[in-house]
Amino acid sequence: MLCSAPPPRAAVRFTHKREWVDGHFLRSIYLDGHPASIRRPVAKRQDEQWGGSETDASHTYVSHADLLRKGSSASTRERRRQNVPTHMLGISTLVPGLASFLRTTIRPGLTIGKGCVLLSYFATMLYGGLYMSNPFSDPLRTGFLAVSQIPVVVLLGTKNNILGMLIGFGYERLNYFHRFAGRVFVLAANIHALGFFYSWSIAGTFTKRMAAPSIQWALVALICADLLWVLSTNMFREKFYNSIFIPSHIVCVILILIAVCQHVSWATPYVLVATGIYGFDRVMRLIKSRVAMARLRPLPDLGMTRVEVTAINTGWRAGQHVRLRVLSLGMGWRGWTEAHPFTIASVSRCPSGEGLVLMVKKAGDWTSKLYDLAQRADYGEANGLGSTVQVVVEGPYGGPGHAIFASFSGAMFVAGGSGITFALAAVQDLMKKDLEERSRIRAMELVWCVQDPSALTPLIPLFSALVAQSHEGYASLRISVFYTRAPSRPEVLKTFRNLPPGLTLSPTRPKLPQVLKGVVDRSTALFSGGRERKRGGGGLTGVIVGVCGPSGLGDEVRKAVAGFDADSRKRVGGIELHEEAFGW
Repeated sequence: MLCSAPPPRAAVRFTHKREWVDGHFLRSIYLDGHPASIRRPVAKRQDEQWGGSETDASHTYVSHADLLRKGSSASTRERRRQNVPTHMLGISTLVPGLASFLRTTIRPGLTIGKGCVLLSYFATMLYGGLYMSNPFSDPLRTGFLAVSQIPVVVLLGTKNNILGMLIGFGYERLNYFHRFAGRVFVLAANIHALGFFYSWSIAGTFTKRMAAPSIQWALVALICADLLWVLSTNMFREKFYNSIFIPSHIVCVILILIAVCQHVSWATPYVLVATGIYGFDRVMRLIKSRVAMARLRPLPDLGMTRVEVTAINTGWRAGQHVRLRVLSLGMGWRGWTEAHPFTIASVSRCPSGEGLVLMVKKAGDWTSKLYDLAQRADYGEANGLGSTVQVVVEGPYGGPGHAIFASFSGAMFVAGGSGITFALAAVQDLMKKDLEERSRIRAMELVWCVQDPSALTPLIPLFSALVAQSHEGYASLRISVFYTRAPSRPEVLKTFRNLPPGLTLSPTRPKLPQVLKGVVDRSTALFSGGRERKRGGGGLTGVIVGVCGPSGLGDEVRKAVAGFDADSRKRVGGIELHEEAFGW
């Protein structure tokens, strides 16, 4: 999670016109290219030089994009000085020790910082429910507490909520709070019911009380709440998400809202607020949805499906994701109704016109069906048949929040497996902004961890083009690929003997502290006394570290950032961490 100071950083972010329109709604605009200044890499020459072959997969993972040649005149540097984004220090820069402590992992998905938030919230609820009150003699208090949680649970569970917009957090980063508030609701409801059951049993009026219609409605709400808690456990979320988890949420929540209003009339305003929040979210999700045709391409070397939506070419920020729904019977009788989140792997407003691109890793039933559909589409195209399907793209969501990657002096992105989509999108976005003279970045490092080195094969042309482009501009780029298992085909290593300078392949795990030190050193090399030696620059504004991958990789990155030398951290202007991950 990116530690930042939301109000001032949000204010600085929206001083840039582009931030008012990007990151909110997907759309299509006319792009006026500049052919005279375009330099495209020659795929055939690169393939011959690096020992690869011209394959369909080599140019369909992510397009090479149009790489523009940059000037380095004094007027160019002056324009860069005027256009670069303003940098606002984050909390992790002001108090790095505290930020590192709060990022310490207690268990997967829970850090000390999150734990402190949950403990504070729970303490507040305990105070409200137990202060000068006995739940067995005064069970009404816990009933008030349970009803008060209904709008909170709904708010934190929606994709578009005001709280997330204000603090710059996507819904996926507030999900842990949604689950906790839901448990508080269930706990308070059960204590409320047990208190009345106890008092009625002592008075001998249990049967009479239970015959009242309002109490029967309360029992319906209690059963639904407990059932919702059971069906929200890890097993149901992970194995039966679309078949049980989602339907049970819809049915149980509707019954709970109706039953609570029938139980006590004073709960109606709370239910109406929750209904309004949910209605707002559904309207926003409808507004943020686009129906378009998408081209599917299988990428066997990566075990992925490339989804190209050329009708959408702007509206997102690097690191954001969308929810994809494929309207095809090839996804099965129920698969076409499911929406799944995927990080956008392309650059907004790309001059090459590639549009929105998603990389879908084959990791489950739905993604396997999509891959099979892409294979059939690819075969159909080769035989003169259609290769497109209709999709619904909803978003964008998530991303870096109020932080602006281009406002930092250096950047390091660490990806594991399919997390390369996030890293590549971020790197290409920074390269594009560097071309447009809208970036402070001076040094970038991309670290990719894979199991099999053959995963690098389809990306060599793109990696080579990005590294070559960085040699001509302000922002230098190095790409390091690490593989952790022996290749299934040993002969594949022969194709990597002559990789271009700046692109390396190593049979080991990355030493992240050393890599981070290299990025910091390269970021500070062009500075003297904290100011850039070249005309048109500014002071050091820190290094942003982004990670997307397995939880273990995230832990390693957090340790590398937390254990970095304090003097070097201060000299570069601070180190901030952004974690991009989906999970429960």
